Amino acid sequence: MDIDDNGAEGSEILIGSGDVAPEEQRVAYISSTDQKKRTRESSTEKSSNKKAKKSGGKKVSSMLKRLIEELLTDVPTPTAGENLEEANDNVVGIFLQLSNKIDSAESKNEDASQGLISSYFDFGGALFNRYKELKPTYGKEGSRALVKSEVRKEIPETKFSDDALKKRMERARKMFRIFNTIGKEKIARVKSIPPGFILNLTQDDIDYVIAKVLKPSSDKRE
Repeated sequence: MDIDDNGAEGSEILIGSGDVAPEEQRVAYISSTDQKKRTRESSTEKSSNKKAKKSGGKKVSSMLKRLIEELLTDVPTPTAGENLEEANDNVVGIFLQLSNKIDSAESKNEDASQGLISSYFDFGGALFNRYKELKPTYGKEGSRALVKSEVRKEIPETKFSDDALKKRMERARKMFRIFNTIGKEKIARVKSIPPGFILNLTQDDIDYVIAKVLKPSSDKRE
């Protein structure tokens, strides 16, 4: 809590100081106020550090906790969306087709979360599969550059700018990484979490979600 310039906490310095010059009174007041402020800031920092240690050094939002709970809840619902193989067996044109599938999912309200996540997952899967095909010949960096070039060639700038396409590809890779690791069938478990929240997870959050879903028993130790 900030101290009001006219607050009571510093005013006691002026009591009984009639023989002290006004300028010295002001300096003493400021010095006392700053000292108390530093003391409180130090106490607050120590308290925050203790809380961080108790939670493993990571602040976990309630939304992130809810996402993990939903991913750990069994549901009899089949996986949302089509399989990547059903979308197209050929590499040629698949990036545009799967990007259009994302656009279609974004325009729907019913099962929007599951459909949109599934569409991004399939797009990410296509990116990953093409990368694996190219890597033995062109290496890691060369394959990445070629995949990016192929996607750009299929999806014109009139549809997506370079920045917008980069963002879509990053989101697709995130969704593929999460659900390829924990199982695509878990997409059907996402019920109340807005898709935008999942699509914008940081890499640290993704690592945290994956770890908690793969080894849920670790939650009990926090």
